[in-house]
Amino acid sequence: SESNFSKDTLQNGLRVITVPTSPTKSVTIMVMASAGSRYEERRVNGISHFMEHMFFKGAKRHKNAMEVASAIDSVGGSFNAFTGEERVGYFVKLSSAKKGVAYDVVSDMLLNSKFEQEEIDRERGVIIEEIRMYNDDPMSRVQMDFKEHFYGDQPLGWDIAGPESVIQSVNRNDFIEYKDRHYSAANCVLVASGGITHEENMAMAEEFFTFKNQGTRISASPFKKLEGKRSTLRKRDIEQAHFTLGFPIPGDEHEDQPALKIFNNALGGTMSSRLFYQIRERRGLAYYIRSARSTYIDTGALKVSAGINVAKLGDAIACVMDEIRKAAEEGITEDEFIKSRDNIKGRNDLALENSMSVAGLYAGHETLHGKIKTPDEITAEIDAVTLEQANAVAKKYLDPSQVRLAALGPYDDLEIFDKRLDGV
Repeated sequence: SESNFSKDTLQNGLRVITVPTSPTKSVTIMVMASAGSRYEERRVNGISHFMEHMFFKGAKRHKNAMEVASAIDSVGGSFNAFTGEERVGYFVKLSSAKKGVAYDVVSDMLLNSKFEQEEIDRERGVIIEEIRMYNDDPMSRVQMDFKEHFYGDQPLGWDIAGPESVIQSVNRNDFIEYKDRHYSAANCVLVASGGITHEENMAMAEEFFTFKNQGTRISASPFKKLEGKRSTLRKRDIEQAHFTLGFPIPGDEHEDQPALKIFNNALGGTMSSRLFYQIRERRGLAYYIRSARSTYIDTGALKVSAGINVAKLGDAIACVMDEIRKAAEEGITEDEFIKSRDNIKGRNDLALENSMSVAGLYAGHETLHGKIKTPDEITAEIDAVTLEQANAVAKKYLDPSQVRLAALGPYDDLEIFDKRLDGV
């Protein structure tokens, strides 16, 4: 099974993890850092994501964006990166026979990036277009509005991409300062998964990841719960309304999370879940509706999102709240419980066929929590949950007095929608 991983630390402090999966002809090399919007100050909000772009712009051995891309393209590999609130990841998936290329390119960009002012100035335009693309998409805009509203004016409530004003103003020194702090050996994790041995991974890490900067592991300032109004509305003249509503839940390692996973799946995690059936199949109010847990180290939300007929937003909000109340008060059935538990386990099994998901799983736990949780341990946690526990956590966290709502659509007044949260 995938749980035969190895973990060592280089002398410089870089944690190196190998998850061999055989037989496979590919390998994913991923480096993850404790960086992201949660670690930023207002003045540089957006720099984690901007820096992710800048790392692709050329360093010592690969001098510009074209050389970086060509190195990976010439071996048929794929290369990408992502920025979250609490971590940033860079990964290459390629043929095992060519794995040296991945170590070469990723180490060069993370250790030797030039951050030329001219390239920074050029990339500002690209980032601003990316921000505008997400801003124009109502589905992602309402998610950002919800995050801002739910977590308030502190790093977790800020947009990962940052405001345009910061993108226009950050300079080379800001990048160098942020990189030195966050891209140190101690604050990064290297994972290789797929057709590779731990010896090979260690030898390559030793050869390529020669950090000058040992640094220290960075931790974020704790989340503070802020009180605010219940609902927020963004007026936008569009054909379909969108909303997200959510309830506070604990951080991602909390003992209630496995039970919440199962309850969430039954509530709105699949096409046979309660919300999907009631709101879409029976009432025809929405095309997409789903519930999801979004979690951080020390806090999170269980949220429901949907795209709704403009004339029926109020009804949809009331229906969702009624379904949540009913589910929390009466619980889910034994059948729903078993189906949800098996759905989660089945999805996890499918994800493990992809070396990128495997690398992300191991890198994520190590980056956020300084320890590994294997797929087998995750399955065991799910298997240990009882129906009673799943229903108890729903009662505990789906408290209507704690709900927060963000809505987006062609409306002037919030009050009518806010009222419908009371179910009427």
